Amino acid sequence: MGENRKQRAIEKIASLSAEPQSLVTFWGQASEVLKTAIPYYSYPCWYTLDPASLLITSHYNPYMPTFPAESLALEYYGDDVNKIVDVARSQSGVSTVHDATGGDPRGSPRWQANMEMGGDQEMVAALRTRTGESWGALGLYREPGQPMFDETDKRFVQHVAPYLADGARRSLLFGEATEPETPHAPGLLVLSKDWKVQSSTPGVDRWLEDLPDGEAHAGRLPSVVLTVAGQALRSVNSTRPARSPWHAC
Repeated sequence: MGENRKQRAIEKIASLSAEPQSLVTFWGQASEVLKTAIPYYSYPCWYTLDPASLLITSHYNPYMPTFPAESLALEYYGDDVNKIVDVARSQSGVSTVHDATGGDPRGSPRWQANMEMGGDQEMVAALRTRTGESWGALGLYREPGQPMFDETDKRFVQHVAPYLADGARRSLLFGEATEPETPHAPGLLVLSKDWKVQSSTPGVDRWLEDLPDGEAHAGRLPSVVLTVAGQALRSVNSTRPARSPWHAC
C-alpha cells in the first residue's frame, strides 16, 4: 500500500511539474502531494538555488514568512552538517541530520534551531535535473517521537527530485515570461554584523523588492542577499588570520 501511494505521488508531481504556473503555486501543490507519501511535520522548506554557484536565491514556507537571516548566511559561512550546499554537491543528493551526525545531532546548530521550533529530524534533498543541475532544495522535518526517515523515504525523495527540479525551473521561467526584468544600474549594500542594511547606493530598494522573498520596506532582506553575504564573509576570512567572525562585517 505504501509503495502504491509513493508511485501515485511521483506521477502526480511529474504531472504538476509540466504545468505553467507560479513557483509558490507549484511548491504548495507539491507539498500536499508529498504528505500523502512521506509524512512530515508542519510544512516543508523549499529553496531555489542558482545552478552555477549553488547559492540560495529564495526560501518558501508559508508558516515561516521571515527566515532567520543568520541561518541563511550560516549555510555558507558557518560550520555544521547537512548544509544545503553540501547535499547539493553530494553524490546521493539527500541526507538527514541524524545520518550526518552518526545518530547524535545534539552538537549541530541546525538541529538545535529545529528543536526550538518543535522539530527533531531533518531531511535535506537537492532538486537536481537528470542532467545534474540543482535548481532547488527541499527540507522535510519530523517532530520528536516520530519514526526516523528511512532508506525507503530517501529513495522516494531521490526519485521525485528531478520532477521537482523541472517544476521549479519551469515556474521560474514562467515568472520571467509574465514579468520580464528591465535593465537597471547595479546596486551596492553594506550589511552590519547582525545582517541588517547599514548603507546602500541609490536604486537598491528596487532590486531588493524585485528579488524573490524580499520585503525591503519591512526590513527583510531577500535570501540570496544573505547567502551571498555569508559566502563573501567566509571568503574574506579565509585570507586573514583567525579572528572573531563579526569583526569582518
